[in-house]
Amino acid sequence: MDEPIQPDFQGRLLKAIFCRGEPDRVPLVEAGIDLSIKERFLGRPIATPFDEVAFWTEAGYDFVPLSAGLRTIIDAAIHQESSGRFESRDADSDRVAAAKRFAIARLSPQHLTTRKDVGGVRTWAPEGKGFITSLDDLAAFPWPDPADLDLSTLESIGSAAPTGLGVIPFAGAIFSSVMLMMGVETSMLEMAHESRLFQSLIAQVAEFQLEVVRLLLSSPATGGIWINDDLGHKTGLLVNPRLLRKHLFPHYRVIRDLTASREVPLLLHSDGRITEILPDLVDLGFNAIHPIDPNGMDIEETRQTVGPNVCLIGNLSLGQPLGLGTPAEVAAETEALVRKMAPGGAYCFSSGNSIPDYVPYENWLAMRDTALRVGRYPIQGA
Repeated sequence: MDEPIQPDFQGRLLKAIFCRGEPDRVPLVEAGIDLSIKERFLGRPIATPFDEVAFWTEAGYDFVPLSAGLRTIIDAAIHQESSGRFESRDADSDRVAAAKRFAIARLSPQHLTTRKDVGGVRTWAPEGKGFITSLDDLAAFPWPDPADLDLSTLESIGSAAPTGLGVIPFAGAIFSSVMLMMGVETSMLEMAHESRLFQSLIAQVAEFQLEVVRLLLSSPATGGIWINDDLGHKTGLLVNPRLLRKHLFPHYRVIRDLTASREVPLLLHSDGRITEILPDLVDLGFNAIHPIDPNGMDIEETRQTVGPNVCLIGNLSLGQPLGLGTPAEVAAETEALVRKMAPGGAYCFSSGNSIPDYVPYENWLAMRDTALRVGRYPIQGA
């Protein structure tokens, strides 16, 4: 697709997210795209904020996703592969570096080679114990000040962005931060018992993340906040919704108040089947929900549940067709999804998660090209 596409953060993306009718075309959204795909599309290495901006602009997106907050520390300790979002890890303050060292010294993540032979290694968070499994660990953890985090990349990308391109940081992840800090098994047990350790940790995580959100919103470059908290698995929620309503959702409401005061949107990313809490998310005031995981959710049923005033972002399956199908199959399913969900607006097209290294470049390109081609309003053949 050779026609140049101009980004339009306000008139296209935010019009869809705020459910204000049909923009000129369906916005493209991804939580992250593997570095190899971005560099192949761009035709050069991505080494600077200018390169990152160039990719998202030339590929037809209206914003740059950016990692920020406590998860950057946790993920740096656990993972070796890229998140698909531009990050700065070269300017850690002493306290941020100390927090990473603390976590790394106590973690034994599983290292698995990727299915696709790309010469990389995929790491998974420890399922048993994380790096905070006792009150002594919590007392010893060298919490940095949120102001110690390097947010200069936000300003750099904001300055490099052409007219019409926005920036939406991933921030405010509370549940997933607690789960990764404690380890999945430990966190589930501690949450079930509402232990002192769980309640103390989630309170401190929430305090940290809320301050990060405040810092981000103090920058004119921040065009929204995207919370990346995985709350579900394929068939349901990870924990009893009562726990979420008691210990998590009050903090989400504070974040919503903060974004509303800046008149920027609040988005949620959660894997898994989260149907049971969709009414809660509507009540909390989320503007958009991503990715409506097709392994456990039906996007049309989700629309019926949330109503017309929440933007849905999704949900082409990462396995079939994106990971295992052909470009022709990807194109056909992309076209069908756009024609089904786009009429009326309040919809952005996305994969059912993100674009990792095992998605063939040709499949991502087929998805992107097809969504741009058929996503012009009014939607033909809907």
